[in-house]
Amino acid sequence: MIGDVPWGTHFCQFYQTKDDLIDILVPYFKAGLENNEYCMWVTSKPLEVDEAKEALKDSVENVEDI
Repeated sequence: MIGDVPWGTHFCQFYQTKDDLIDILVPYFKAGLENNEYCMWVTSKPLEVDEAKEALKDSVENVEDI
């Protein structure tokens, strides 16, 4: 857990596989959506849009309704 950080702080995550990327990003977006925050996930290779949607759908209840 990071705690409070000033606005504009940037974080960097390194990953080796598509599964690593999903393991990093899904919990991040899940927390944001559960807190009614605006979230935008821009995907690129190796993770395609449909794969990102499926990963999020597996983790976030009613994500299609958000």
